[in-house]
Amino acid sequence: MKEKNKVIKKIINSLNANDLDYARKLIERDLKRLNCEDEYYFYLALISSDLNEKKVLYTKAIEVNDKFLDALINRGLVNNELGYYDESIADYNKAIDIDNKCALAYNNRGYTKYKQGDYDGALADYNKAIILNPKFQMAIDNKALLFSKACMKDDEDFSEKFYLSLGISEINEGNIEEAIRNFEESLKYNKKSELAYFYKGIACHSLGRDKEAYDNYSEAISINKNMTDAYFNRGQLIIKTNPKEALDDFVKAVALDPNFIDAYYSIAVVQKNLGYYADALKNLDKIIDIEPQAVNAKALKKLIQSKYL
Repeated sequence: MKEKNKVIKKIINSLNANDLDYARKLIERDLKRLNCEDEYYFYLALISSDLNEKKVLYTKAIEVNDKFLDALINRGLVNNELGYYDESIADYNKAIDIDNKCALAYNNRGYTKYKQGDYDGALADYNKAIILNPKFQMAIDNKALLFSKACMKDDEDFSEKFYLSLGISEINEGNIEEAIRNFEESLKYNKKSELAYFYKGIACHSLGRDKEAYDNYSEAISINKNMTDAYFNRGQLIIKTNPKEALDDFVKAVALDPNFIDAYYSIAVVQKNLGYYADALKNLDKIIDIEPQAVNAKALKKLIQSKYL
């Protein structure tokens, strides 16, 4: 596997440098020797300049590995270029069946639908791609092209989900203030979005804005009483300032998810701090039953038994 990865890295570097001769040499010599048949056909297709030959080679790669996502997406592109739109869409459908979070497959399927004149279908696919990856510039540009061609507008459902996804993306990138602005924008389109309140709570929590975080977690819970993570996060927020209320939140979390190890551990910590040692040991034993290698639970159990009992 390591040798194959090294060869593929060399091939990609050669392609990026536009050194097709060396890329072909690596494919024909090394990938062939390693019996990487699906990658062999795939990379031969990449360096081919003939669309029909590309299609044949991608098809061979897929015949060897019918879960080869990149080969399906690339064959979809080739079928699109050849004008075989139904075949192109079929390729993207298979790609989405393999990975329903693949923004590129939705974007490309949307473009094929656009070329077919199916503007509603294209918009739906572009919107899906953008929600999955709110900074996906190709999908954003394709959507702009569609809007310039057809008289269409976004619905509120898309706008709500777009700003929610963008906010989550900003959290992941550490842009917390920007994330909060996006969650607030999402809430303009749906004031009952428990996810927007929940993630806004996470963002405020990370900034130390505890009152705002608490209020947002609470609002999420008021909308959806089954938000396990909201109970857990709210409990973590107040574990030191209001341990008994935190304990209630952790208990609600494990009631919703009986295998929630972190919540059981937090229950045990609060119970230990409140002097409920026997109850704490019971919850630590639950963790060990679920996960026999739970190091933290074993360490806390040992501490309680040796120091407090």
